[in-house]
Amino acid sequence: MPLPIILALAAATAAPAHSPHHTSPHTATVTVAPKPDVDPMAAMAMVQKMMDKLFPVGPDPDPARLALARPMVQTMFPDGAYAQAANNFMNNMVDRGLMMSEADLAQLIPTTANKGKTAKPPSTVPFRTMLAEKEPNFDAKLAAVRAFMNQTLVKFGAIEEPKFREGMARAMARRFDAGQMAEISSFLRTPTGQAYGREMIGLWFEPDVIHSAMTVLPDMMKMMPDMMKDGAAFEQQMKELDKPPAKQDDKAKS
Repeated sequence: MPLPIILALAAATAAPAHSPHHTSPHTATVTVAPKPDVDPMAAMAMVQKMMDKLFPVGPDPDPARLALARPMVQTMFPDGAYAQAANNFMNNMVDRGLMMSEADLAQLIPTTANKGKTAKPPSTVPFRTMLAEKEPNFDAKLAAVRAFMNQTLVKFGAIEEPKFREGMARAMARRFDAGQMAEISSFLRTPTGQAYGREMIGLWFEPDVIHSAMTVLPDMMKMMPDMMKDGAAFEQQMKELDKPPAKQDDKAKS
């Protein structure tokens, strides 16, 4: 089931705070979650070590260039940029998902379930309407889900964004000299540059960008026959490399 529909269902079917069958605190039972086989913190430490090996921190850039890069990155990736971009993306996806219907899904994911003559055709009623009919407080619960997600992403961004900005500043300080960064900074100080900085991260979440990126799939499928031929040739090349190297005497005879 698509993520927007899952989120909507979660909002519409959220359990009430108080059960109609009240349980005495003396007889209540507490369900303890089973202990995971792998300690999550230990697993995270292992992943971090692997990332340190694959993406080691580069040498410290020139301090003067790093000092120029930091305010540039702050403009290009301002506080709250991650949460704003991610929340806009999630909200748009949920809204579009709720506008869909069973008939829309049937067109996107054809099945044989409703191909019989007596089968009931899929409903054309939007999911939002269907869920609201089953749950009178659907809109309020959906708003609560949105608020919770927004709050969570803001908290995450407050931790992640400074680290991301520092890494970006270090990279820019290595790739651009002082003159280039001065020109970039001049642009970022203009109203257009500031607007670009606010919108830069969000642009990657725009439907047009995501849609355009996905349109490469048909082209990739067309390339598959040639890619398979190239793969077969490469496999043959690797087999040749598996052969023992020719001896010097054999080379002289040839």
